[in-house]
Amino acid sequence: MTQSKTAYPCTDIAAARLAPFEPGISSNFEMPIHIGKLIACWDRPQFVTPKDATHMRTDDYVVGVEHAGQFRAYPLWITDNYHMINDRMGGDPVLFSTCERCQSGSAFVSKIDGKPVKFSAMGMYNASLTMVNRKSGKGDQHSLWLHYEGVAIDGPQSGQFLEQIPTYHMTWDEWLALHPDTDVMLPPDDPHHRDARHGHGREEYFSRPGMDPPLAKTITGHLDYQYPENEMVLGLNLDAGICAFPLMEIKREGHVLNADLGDIPIVVMAGPRPEQVTMSAFSREVGERVLTFVMTDQQFRDEETGSVWTIEGKAVAGKLAGQQLQPLRWQYVRWHAWVYPHPETELFVSSKPLPRYPDFPKTPQVEAVDRILTGIASLNPDLRFSHVILNLCLPHEARHGISVFSGEDRLNLYEFHSPEAAKDYVDLQTAWFCFPFDTKIGRKRALCLGSYVLESDPTHQFAEPTQTVHLPDNETPWSKIIEKNGHLQIWSEVLSLKKSPKGHFMGLLNYLRSKRYDVVECAYLPHSQQRVGTISAIAATIEADRFAIYRCDNEGAAARVAQEVTHAIAVGDWVFRSIPVLMYADPHYEMGQLPDDTITWSPLLKNKAFRMALDEYAGH
Repeated sequence: MTQSKTAYPCTDIAAARLAPFEPGISSNFEMPIHIGKLIACWDRPQFVTPKDATHMRTDDYVVGVEHAGQFRAYPLWITDNYHMINDRMGGDPVLFSTCERCQSGSAFVSKIDGKPVKFSAMGMYNASLTMVNRKSGKGDQHSLWLHYEGVAIDGPQSGQFLEQIPTYHMTWDEWLALHPDTDVMLPPDDPHHRDARHGHGREEYFSRPGMDPPLAKTITGHLDYQYPENEMVLGLNLDAGICAFPLMEIKREGHVLNADLGDIPIVVMAGPRPEQVTMSAFSREVGERVLTFVMTDQQFRDEETGSVWTIEGKAVAGKLAGQQLQPLRWQYVRWHAWVYPHPETELFVSSKPLPRYPDFPKTPQVEAVDRILTGIASLNPDLRFSHVILNLCLPHEARHGISVFSGEDRLNLYEFHSPEAAKDYVDLQTAWFCFPFDTKIGRKRALCLGSYVLESDPTHQFAEPTQTVHLPDNETPWSKIIEKNGHLQIWSEVLSLKKSPKGHFMGLLNYLRSKRYDVVECAYLPHSQQRVGTISAIAATIEADRFAIYRCDNEGAAARVAQEVTHAIAVGDWVFRSIPVLMYADPHYEMGQLPDDTITWSPLLKNKAFRMALDEYAGH
C-alpha cells in the first residue's frame, strides 16, 4: 500500500474503517456529464507573486501548501469552481482537491505506484465529493477516491492512500505573513467561468449550515445527531486510530490538545489567535523526548524546553529552534463530510467549563464589547464565554465578535465600524444571500445598540441534522433579551442616524421603494463575492431582476468594479450589477456561464428613470 511520508502509516487497517462504497446509493446523486465536466478539474493553473496578486483581498480564504521548498496559496473562490487542480511543485505532480460543500482543501503527491496521474471530480459518496484517476496509458484503470483523504474506495486501487501534503486553511494576509515568498493562483482564463467570484460555489461561506439536499441522498448509514453538520473538524484516520477534533472544542481547550491516538502521542493545534480558523496535528515526539504543548501569549510552547512553535509545527525560538514536528495525516472538513464516510470515528468534546463573566479571556474582541457584556450580566448573571467569532464568519464591516451564553441562550455580540453598518445588519435580518442553495439563510433576531449588534443564535434552530429545515419561527427558542430590551441601551453608544445616510444599504433600498420600485430578497453576499475595492455587498431583487449591489471604498473603486464585472453601473460609491438567474447552462449549480449575447441582462441598467433615481440618491 502507498503510504505518506509520515512515520505513522495509513494502510488497509485505516481503509477498512471507511463506510463500504454502495454504488446504488452513490448513484442517487445525478449530474449530466457534459455539465459536470465544467467543474471537474483544471490542469493549467497559473501563479503570480504577491506583488502581482492584484486579484486578492487580504481577507480572502486560501489554503496554503508547502512542498519541496515551494510555497503556494490556493484561493477557494477560484478552486471551488473546479474542485481538482492538477499542478506541479518542486518537480512533483501535485493534486489540490477541494469541495465547497465539504469546506475541504487537501493536497497530495499525485502518483499511483510511482507513476504520475491526474484526477477529475466525479460523483458523491456519503455526502462527500469523489474523484477518479484518469487513464494515462494502456492497461490503466479508473478507481474512485474520497477527494479530501486521497484514499481509493472502489476500483483496482481500493484501499490505497495517496501521499499527502499538509495544508493550512487561513486568510491570504495570514499566509502571506508566514510566507512572504509564496505565490498564489490566478483565476483561469476560462469562458465557462468568466468571473471566478461568481457562479459555482459562490453561496458558500465558512462553515455555512445546511447540507445540499442532493448530498443527503448519498448517505449510506443513519443521520448523525452527535454534532452540528457544519462545524469544522480536524479528522485523523491512521492505522493507530481514528478521531475527529472540532475547531471549537480545541479552542475551548486553550487552542492546544495533548492526547494519544493509539500508541502515538499527538498534539492538535488551533489558531494561534482566537479569530483564526487554522488547525494542524503532529506527533509530540522529538527524538527521544515526548513534548507537552501549551498556549501562552497566543504562542504555542512546549513545557519541556519553552521553545516557541508555529501552527505549521516549526520551532522558531528556544532550545529546539529549527526543529520540525512530524505532521500527521489530517483532514480539515465540515463534520458531515467526516462522519458519514467514517462512521466508526470517535469525537472529541471538551469537558472544560466555560469562563463566567467577568472572568472572560482578556482578548481585544472581549474588551471591545465589555460595556455590553456588563449590561447583559446585570440582567442575567449567568453569563458565560463561548468563543471569539472566527474572522471568516464575521459580518461585513464588523470589527470584532464574540459568542456567549446567557443562561441557555446563545448570543453573538458584534462591534461594527459604524452604527450605519450595525443597523444594516439588523434591518437585513442578519441574512446571507445563498441562492441557489436558498434565497436567504441565517436569518436571526438581533438588536442594534449603536455600533454594536446583539444577535440571538439558538443552539437548536433546525428540525433535522442536515440543517436544511428550520424550526417554525414561533418554535425557535429566540432569546427574550433581544426583544428591544431598553435596559441594554444604557450600556451602548446610541447614535442617531440621518434619514438617508449615503453609506447605508437600507437607506438606499428604502429610497428605491419610495420611488415605487419593487425591492425584495435583500441579504448579504457571502465573503468570497466581495471584490477588491468593495467594503460590503448585498444581493437584492429589483423589479423581478436580481442584482449584486457593492458599496466601494470610493467613486474610483466603484468605477473599476463596474468595469471589471461588466453589465453594471456605478453611481457614486455604489455599483449595481445584473446577475440574472439564467446566466448559466446549469442554473442550480451555476456552472457554465452562457455567452454574454444570450443572457437577458436587466433592462434597468439602461433605464433612464432608474439611473436618475440612483443619481439623486448619490447626490450627483
